[in-house]
Amino acid sequence: MAATTVPSISGGLPILGHAADFFRSPVDLLRRGYRENGHIYGFRILNRRFVVVIGPELQKHFFRETDKTLDLRRSMPFFHAMFSKQFYSFAPWDDYMRQRGIIMPRFKGEQLRGYVPIIAEETQKLMDRLGPAGEFDLVPTLGKLVMDIAAHAFLGRDFVGRLGTRDFFDLFRKFSGAMDFVLPQWFPAPRLIKAKIAKRQLHEMLQEWIEQRRAHPLDPPDFFQNLVAAHYEDGTVIPDEMIRHLILLLVWAGHETTAGHISWALIDLLQNPAYLGRCRSETDTILAGNSGLQMNWENARDLVSMELALKETERLHPVAFMQARVAEKDMELDGFKVPRDTFVVIAPCVAHRVPEMFPDPDSYKPQRFSSGAGELGPESGTLIGFGGGFHRCAGVNFARLEMRIALSMLLKRYDFELLGTPQPRAGSSTYWPAQINVRYQPRRDAPRFTSNEIPVRSAEAPSRAAATAECPFHSARA
Repeated sequence: MAATTVPSISGGLPILGHAADFFRSPVDLLRRGYRENGHIYGFRILNRRFVVVIGPELQKHFFRETDKTLDLRRSMPFFHAMFSKQFYSFAPWDDYMRQRGIIMPRFKGEQLRGYVPIIAEETQKLMDRLGPAGEFDLVPTLGKLVMDIAAHAFLGRDFVGRLGTRDFFDLFRKFSGAMDFVLPQWFPAPRLIKAKIAKRQLHEMLQEWIEQRRAHPLDPPDFFQNLVAAHYEDGTVIPDEMIRHLILLLVWAGHETTAGHISWALIDLLQNPAYLGRCRSETDTILAGNSGLQMNWENARDLVSMELALKETERLHPVAFMQARVAEKDMELDGFKVPRDTFVVIAPCVAHRVPEMFPDPDSYKPQRFSSGAGELGPESGTLIGFGGGFHRCAGVNFARLEMRIALSMLLKRYDFELLGTPQPRAGSSTYWPAQINVRYQPRRDAPRFTSNEIPVRSAEAPSRAAATAECPFHSARA
């Protein structure tokens, strides 16, 4: 039987194709395509053709064929602009594996244990800055926490101190503005221009820090110190440019998706008070007599209800709402023709709400991921918010650990109230919540601690007003 042409989403225009709909709301466009056509459908943006595939078997095929018939490198041209054509997934295979060998050990099981007190410390610092009651802008506040945790864990406490100066956060948000699947990097969009300028400034800043650490090495060394002095396995010195790229990658990967994920997770819990109560009850039992600052690996591992909540938020609000590859040759997918150079796309924002994969898909049911409830992990091709296959997000376990600890500590201390109706941020960038404020106050039913266990705001901690003034994340996003 001859393969047939992939059906297209309705409404495409001459020349532009579906560009207007995509840039307005890509998630709505992708969901409309599934409603109209089912598990395979296409759309066009200018001269680029996209084919979307939905369903466990097609999604497993997508990951299995990556680096074979489906090319990852050509699917993310923005990565070249943000980093380099010779860096990480986009480098020649041998170079990629050497660079991967530097980063991957930071996410191994034994390493994860050492991150628990760091995550707790940075969360406690946030609570010290917030004080007992007030309001904050959700994503900027939790986004700063996520970046502080990633930087402290991977690059050292002194690096975190430097992040609070010289407008690093503001520069980093501008740098991240280069992340665009569709617009060519030469296009004179203001955010792409700002991203190029920010990249140059960040590299200058990081080079200064590298040189300072070489002149004044830390003993005992942390990861940053080891990275500055690192060699590849064959003895080759890692160039400074590569070190700068690795630093930016660690902070970028540790922030861009996790900031949105933790924000949606708190929103979901606040909108589902019964399950929130379950998480709090579990946390109170596990951390009995412990403010959270003394949390250990075993405590964090046992926060199972929060872990299920994070998976359900990943399902309902996948921050990486689509993932793409480029067809290396003409191919056939489930009876449909896919020409060479087509962008082949999986869409977690669609797949995660297909009833055949997730019954009652629009309801918040974290228990669907509980032990014995069926296999819904990445190997099954169903829950794919962190990707899958060889290139699955290397930091997924770290991300879930930091979110599990941070949310448990925050909810153990505070009652929160959403000041408005949560909505996704408009546009084609990362699927974060739009701007929304949260009011907080001391938790009414909080367990009582002895005086030496109650978290006390440090006298040196800045007032909330001062912290807000100093932190670019609390200002309007560039």
